[in-house]
Amino acid sequence: MKPNPQKNKNSHPLSIGEMLLLLPVILFLLFPLIFFGWLGSTYLPISQTSEFHERELVIRQGSSQCTLDIPAGTLMIKLPQRAAVGSVYHARAEVNLERPMRFTNCTGSIPNWNISLEGQTSLVSSAVKPYTSIREPGFDRTHFSFQWTFTPEETVPQYQSHFWLRAIVTEKDQTVENWNILVRDFPMENIAFFGQTTVIWIVASGFSLVLGILFLIIFIQKRHRRTGNGTEKTE
Repeated sequence: MKPNPQKNKNSHPLSIGEMLLLLPVILFLLFPLIFFGWLGSTYLPISQTSEFHERELVIRQGSSQCTLDIPAGTLMIKLPQRAAVGSVYHARAEVNLERPMRFTNCTGSIPNWNISLEGQTSLVSSAVKPYTSIREPGFDRTHFSFQWTFTPEETVPQYQSHFWLRAIVTEKDQTVENWNILVRDFPMENIAFFGQTTVIWIVASGFSLVLGILFLIIFIQKRHRRTGNGTEKTE
């Protein structure tokens, strides 16, 4: 059997010029992957759980008096442990009660009161939405959820975050009584990619991605011309 001279006709090792061209392709395409992988890691939330005990709040208004029974429960906060300036993050607070809140031992005229559970947060050096507190109706409920977004605006060592959980008693949209059930602090570490804000690096990553694709196209065309010129027709 005669050896096939075309057996290795498509085997073309990379030339020095192609290797030098392939290097910036790898670097320009690798940088956006590294940066966005780093940025994505700051969005990973962690859960922190706190417990609060049962308590009673005596409420008086005119001839009306009732005791608000606030059962024991848990508060779970989900938010990132790290944050970068200019990025938008989401956070959530979940409250679970052992039983619904209720009024007991009412005397005098029967009051027309409503009960709500209120969650409010503040993050130092950050823009928070919604800025005001969030209220959820409290009757016949044991689960409450509060959500907000925040954007760090200044570079500080730590972003101090505070969360307040309150019981609010109202009558015709007028506050009769409010009581802090739980106050917790959840600090977050501030980070910066090589000391610069993420906005700068997002633009740089986009520019790097375009250059990487451009160099890749040039590399493919150069490789195609070289391998094409090295192919010979046989009869």
